[in-house]
Amino acid sequence: MFLVIPMISFLGYDHMDPNEVFPEHHCDFSEKYRNRVDFAIFKAGEPVIAIESKSAGASGLRDDRGQLRSYFNAAKTVKMGILTDGLIWEFYADSDEPNMMDANPFLRFDLRDVAKGKVDDSALEGLHSLRKAVFDPDNIGAEAKRKHIYNSVLAQVATIFADPPEEFARPLLKKAGIGHLSQKALDEYRPVIQAAFREFINRQILHRLDLPKPDQPAPAPAAPAEAPAPAADAIVTTERELEVFRWTQKRLAFLVRDDALFAEIAAVDYKDYQGKFVVFYKMERKGRLFEFIESRTSNGLRFIFPEESGLAQADITVQSLAEIDGPLLKTFCARVAAIAKSPPSGAPAGPAAEASAARSA
Repeated sequence: MFLVIPMISFLGYDHMDPNEVFPEHHCDFSEKYRNRVDFAIFKAGEPVIAIESKSAGASGLRDDRGQLRSYFNAAKTVKMGILTDGLIWEFYADSDEPNMMDANPFLRFDLRDVAKGKVDDSALEGLHSLRKAVFDPDNIGAEAKRKHIYNSVLAQVATIFADPPEEFARPLLKKAGIGHLSQKALDEYRPVIQAAFREFINRQILHRLDLPKPDQPAPAPAAPAEAPAPAADAIVTTERELEVFRWTQKRLAFLVRDDALFAEIAAVDYKDYQGKFVVFYKMERKGRLFEFIESRTSNGLRFIFPEESGLAQADITVQSLAEIDGPLLKTFCARVAAIAKSPPSGAPAGPAAEASAARSA
């Protein structure tokens, strides 16, 4: 209970309201066959999510799907089932046949991995899409289907990477200008394809970290102090700065505890300057959350927070983005409380807001 209730609250549901979260709810085919789940989450007076929980650390969690599946089949309005031991969470839908729970979960994660930062973006995005404010019971089956296909394709990519099959290797080599290969020659080229895969992935990682490729020289040293300052239009937002901004939005969605604050995350924006990267809420100065100073010579991440952050020292250097959770959340809450819901007329918009407006248009 102490592990499941916080997750229910994180998803935006009030576990103190029996009209929304119903413990020990039952839905039966008949008096003889009684189906009960530990928690049923209601929407418009009907159960839409069923949660079956087991003892923390219980082995063979997947062996306990029968009870959840029986309730899922009996309750026609239920569109998602959750099986958990409080640490491992599995999310099921009826992507193949209505009211027939899928054999495999479309989303799965372990809170022990989350605590270590070992959770991918797709799992976090999937979890956020299940929150009360955005959860759509009628569409969850289609979303689950897409997730199953995604996982299947990902598994196939891993298989191809480990051992490129002939039906993949021949067309690839043909596009590279090597055709009419014998089976022996094809087998000799397989290690080349694998090496190319590894190099491609390595280059993507280096690009993400904004580091030079191994076969390229290191960046030239900075210009002397007397060199003229670059023009304003020479400012280039780096991949690392964009990563900090995207991470800030996702992390705030993970940290906030109510729907009102969650909705305000969309107003978080950024502006790039020479030497610093500013992330703010609605108003660039009054709503400033922090300044990020990118360094090409240090592994640390330098942030400058305003006094609302509660830090004794506003200028801090951390090794991991997760280390700024406390000041980030406190500053965001303070800015939302201090600024009106709509920015004043003529307030400048940052790049992310301009891009969003362009997409809307």
